[in-house]
Amino acid sequence: MIKILSQTTLCLLGIIFLFRPIDSTVFKKQITTRILTKEKKIIGRSLNETQTKQDWESLKEYPEFVSKIVIIAEDKRFFSHHGIDFLALSNSLYSYLFSKQKRGGGSTITMQLVRVVYPEIRNQPLIVRKLYEIITAIRFEIWMTKEEILEAYLNSVSLHSNLVGFPSATLQLFGKHIRFLSMEEAVYLTILIRKNVSSGEEIKFRYNQLREKLPYTIPYLENPKSLTMEVSKESPEENNTKWKGENQHFLNWIRNLKVLPDEEFVATISSELNSEVHSIVNSELEGLKRWNVSNASALVLKRTGNVGDELSLVAMIGSKNFFEEGNGMVNGTLAFRDAGSTLKPLLYAYAIDKKIFSVNSIFSDEKFSFPIGFEGNYMPRNADLRYWGDITLAEALGNSRNIPAVTTIQEIGVPTFYQVLLNSGFHHLKESPSFYGPGLALGTGGASLLQLSRMYGIFMLGGILPKIRLGYMNEKPYFYGDSKRLFSEETAEEIKFILSDAKLRQRAFGRRSYLNFPFPVSIKTGTSKDFRNSWTVGFNDRYVVAAWVGNFSGEKTMDVSGSFGAGRIVQNVFRLLMNDKSKMLYTSKFTEVRNFCKLTGKSATEKCPSIVLHVRKEMSVPEVCNKHQQGEKSSVLGAGFVYPANGQVYLYHPGHAKEKQNIPIRIREIQTLKNPKLVWNQTKEIQISMNGEANVSIQRGKQNLELFDGNQKKASVQFEVK
Repeated sequence: MIKILSQTTLCLLGIIFLFRPIDSTVFKKQITTRILTKEKKIIGRSLNETQTKQDWESLKEYPEFVSKIVIIAEDKRFFSHHGIDFLALSNSLYSYLFSKQKRGGGSTITMQLVRVVYPEIRNQPLIVRKLYEIITAIRFEIWMTKEEILEAYLNSVSLHSNLVGFPSATLQLFGKHIRFLSMEEAVYLTILIRKNVSSGEEIKFRYNQLREKLPYTIPYLENPKSLTMEVSKESPEENNTKWKGENQHFLNWIRNLKVLPDEEFVATISSELNSEVHSIVNSELEGLKRWNVSNASALVLKRTGNVGDELSLVAMIGSKNFFEEGNGMVNGTLAFRDAGSTLKPLLYAYAIDKKIFSVNSIFSDEKFSFPIGFEGNYMPRNADLRYWGDITLAEALGNSRNIPAVTTIQEIGVPTFYQVLLNSGFHHLKESPSFYGPGLALGTGGASLLQLSRMYGIFMLGGILPKIRLGYMNEKPYFYGDSKRLFSEETAEEIKFILSDAKLRQRAFGRRSYLNFPFPVSIKTGTSKDFRNSWTVGFNDRYVVAAWVGNFSGEKTMDVSGSFGAGRIVQNVFRLLMNDKSKMLYTSKFTEVRNFCKLTGKSATEKCPSIVLHVRKEMSVPEVCNKHQQGEKSSVLGAGFVYPANGQVYLYHPGHAKEKQNIPIRIREIQTLKNPKLVWNQTKEIQISMNGEANVSIQRGKQNLELFDGNQKKASVQFEVK
């Protein structure tokens, strides 16, 4: 009884298997997508699990003789059987058991298709494998027409090394579409089905043997090589661009970005522009060799018509030579490195947008020590190791001063700016905000060229973080990232005008530099510690151009700054892009020009050292500066402590002489006090020099310093010695 039930169960399972519908996607799971440039030049394909190349074409695209030749060679009773050719199977079995040659040939086209679709069955014993092939072949015949089976077979059968299917083999070996395949070429591909790699004599013998069976007149084959190109080379289309290397970094990136479907991917990358940018990069690197610079990367984004929330990637150069031994394949546009000062526009934009500061806010560019909790203190320095005193936010950003940037991040909070970076696409930041500290304002969290280019697109597009169009799949756009509004249009325009003002940044970069253009460009540089990374990012109303210069090994350059190294590349790329474009000036939509006092940030008078800034129209008119009516020197922040900072922690080292560990003190604007007096721990008065410097002996415990002008207390600070 149990035996009967088991047989019944097996029969039911077999019937269920046979009559379960076929999922057509099972035949197309290994298809690879052709990836083309904007000019429709093929640069490669997407990757599949088997590292093969496979195209898919409808049977209607094939010349009629292709299927007839394949059927004659592989399965002459294809249209009369139902998946199994018992006559061929019996002949094959007899040959296997009794013939010394042990010929195969019993498998029908349908059974071969089963092996192609389910390659894992090859690991099973022969009897199990054949049984599965037979049952699945019957299932295919139940659910598919003969034409559908033949189409799947011709598109999926392995023909040569990594070439799968007639369409990909035709493109690779003959440099043509399947619809243009000749009879001789069809015969050649058909004989490769049985043995992918054959000697010239084998191909010649089998080719001429098959041609005798065909109802067509085909010339006798003397030299198999006369039919194909050298298989070791790429097809003509791929050979157009591959060996130059400038498109390969983009190709490798897009291959791994997402598994692409079975259609062509037409990229927004221009092979022509990529070639020109590549030439600029290598030309500039020749001149930078003596400064110990070995590599560079560049990237160009372009505004997509009047679309307000996206940019198109039109050029990507990852290194000077993709095929160079060592680091050539490194895509420098995607690598994360210390970002230097390139993040400052984002920092100030947030502070302005939240009305914490405005472009005319005054910062003290003085030597400060910023406490960072129990971990000690952070004392940033400017690149020129100088201090400019009171300056506006616009000057601080335009001249890339570090101390005002750290003041700003301390004001808004490191965790807040950390979140701003995440919202702006800097998802590589995996550590906590406290790990990066206030140095996050100076790029210690790192960035990639792609991230920076996208971020600067915010200011081009009026405060919207753009999505990046990479190309089209089935004529539908394919994007990297999503767009979202981060700042107001007023804030974006204010930052844009600050970064485009050559006069504003003249104090740091000079009257002549690679940051000046004969047409409007907003630009920002960045140089990481020890000159290991040189960055420049520029944008106008049409393009974002970004460049990095340095060494992939992390080795120091010889003092190559962003304005010199990467700045030269950005300068030349912009000139190339704008060569035939109009050079119209920026138009103000949300801002207007006003005159401010450089030292107070108030409305300037004739006696004020003034500065002209673009500020939002909605800004109320600030009060008129009254600090220069009698030629007085400005003192915006007033007298106070430069250092020690409030909450600062000092460490006492018992192994060193105590008198060599005195704590330095510096007081700002000491000359504005009529009767300055410095009191330590509310008991001891400390002598102050004319320039506001003093010191106290080191002493464990919590300490207090108070600054008086006569009897009036002007400032106080608390610090601790451990």
